[in-house]
Amino acid sequence: MMPLTQPRSTSRFSTTSFVQSSRQRHGGVFALMALILPVLALLAAFCINSAQMQLNRTELMVATDAAARAGGRAFSEHQTVEAAKIAAIATAAMNNVDGQPLQVRSDDAANEIEFGITTQPNGLAGRYEFQKLPTDVVRQGSLVASAVRVNGRRDTGSLSGRVPLFIPGMLNASDFGTAQASVAMQVDRDISLILDRSGSMVPDLDFDWPRGKDPYSTDVKEAAVDAGVMNKTIRNSRRRTYTSYDYASGYNEMTYNQWVWKEHFNLPDCPTQPWQDLVAAVDAFLNVLDTTVQEEQVSVASYASNASLDISLVKNFTLIRSIVNSLNPNGYTAIGDGMESGIQALLNAAARPYAAKTMVVMTDGNHNRGTDPVTVARNFVSRYPLTIHTVTFGDGADQQRMRQVAAIGGGKHYHADNGEQLIAIFEEIANNLPTILTE
Repeated sequence: MMPLTQPRSTSRFSTTSFVQSSRQRHGGVFALMALILPVLALLAAFCINSAQMQLNRTELMVATDAAARAGGRAFSEHQTVEAAKIAAIATAAMNNVDGQPLQVRSDDAANEIEFGITTQPNGLAGRYEFQKLPTDVVRQGSLVASAVRVNGRRDTGSLSGRVPLFIPGMLNASDFGTAQASVAMQVDRDISLILDRSGSMVPDLDFDWPRGKDPYSTDVKEAAVDAGVMNKTIRNSRRRTYTSYDYASGYNEMTYNQWVWKEHFNLPDCPTQPWQDLVAAVDAFLNVLDTTVQEEQVSVASYASNASLDISLVKNFTLIRSIVNSLNPNGYTAIGDGMESGIQALLNAAARPYAAKTMVVMTDGNHNRGTDPVTVARNFVSRYPLTIHTVTFGDGADQQRMRQVAAIGGGKHYHADNGEQLIAIFEEIANNLPTILTE
C-alpha cells in the first residue's frame, strides 16, 4: 500500500499556492483602483462642471432672448430708446443665471442694449443680419431703428462677473465666462380693420349751448362764411335786400354746429358721433403706420345688418381713408359676419406669406345679427396664423364678449369711453408691431 502521507503533502502545497496567488490578485486590484479612482474623480468633476457650464449658457440664452423680446415690444409700442431699455433690463433681471438675476447695463457706451436694422443680404432665403445704428441718433429720431439687440454677459467686466465653477481647480480654472446676443426685429404686417357701421354709430346730437352763445346769430354766420363753412347769397329787389346763408359743400347742420362749438366759441367737449370718432381714429392709425420702417398693408371690412369687404389689402393709405369716409352707417350689428368678410383680405393673393396677420375688430354695441364673433374667432385660430385685437367704444358695447374674442385670438382687448381714448388705442395698436427673434 502507498503511504497515506503523500496526498497530505500535495494538499498542503496546493493550499499554499492558492493563498499566495489570491494575495497577488488582491494587491493588483488595489493598485489598479488606486490608479483609476482619481481618474474617475477627475472625469466626474469635469462632467459636473461641463453640465453646469451648459446649464448656465442655456439660462443666459433664455434670459437674453426674453430681454430682447421685451425691449423690442416696448420699442414698437412707445417708440423711445428709454422705454426699450427699461423693459429689457427689467425682464433680464427676472431671469437667473447661476442663481443670480441677469444684470444689463443701460448706458449707451456699454453696448449691452443696441438699436439697428435687420437686412437679408443673401435674399429672402438668407439669414437676417443686424446692422447697428448709433443709439443717440436713434434717440433723436434722425434714424429709424427696427430691431433691438441685447448682449447678455457673464464674463469679465459684466455687472455680475464670471460664473464660479461648481468644482473649482480643474485645469487651474475656478470660473468661466459666457456671453449671448439676441436680436428682436419688428416684422411687416397685413392688417384687416373690421369697422362697425351700424346705426348706433350715428346718433342725433344734442348741443346744449351756454347762455349767450347763439350759433345762428348773424355774427356767427358771417364768421362761418369767412371760414368757408357757409355760403352767403345777397339778392336785391326794388324795395329791399335779402341775405341768405346755406351750408358749404361738406357741411350740414351737425358739422356746422360742431364748427361753431369748437372753432368759433372755443368750447370744450364738443359733441361728436361715434362714427366721426372712429374715422378720426382710423386716420390716426394710418398716420402712425406711415412713420414705421415696416411695410404694412391694410384692408377694411365693415358691418351693420350685413357685412362687406370694402377694400382689400393695399399700401396706399389714401385709398383706405377715402373708403372709410364713404361708408354710411345704418342698421343692426353683425360682428361675426364682419370678421368673416375681413378674413378674405388676409387670404387672397395680395396677402404676403411672411407678413404677420392682424385683425382689429371695433364695435360700439352688441352683436345681434349673423354668426357669433366668438364662434368665428375659434374657427379662425384653428385654421390661420392670426392675431385678433378687439376695441369696444362707449357704454353700450359688449365688453365681455369682445374680451373673449381677443383672448381666443391671442390679442388684446381695448375699451374707449370717448373719442380721444379711441384715437390713442388705434395709435397703440399701430405701434404694437409683432417681433421675432433672429439671433
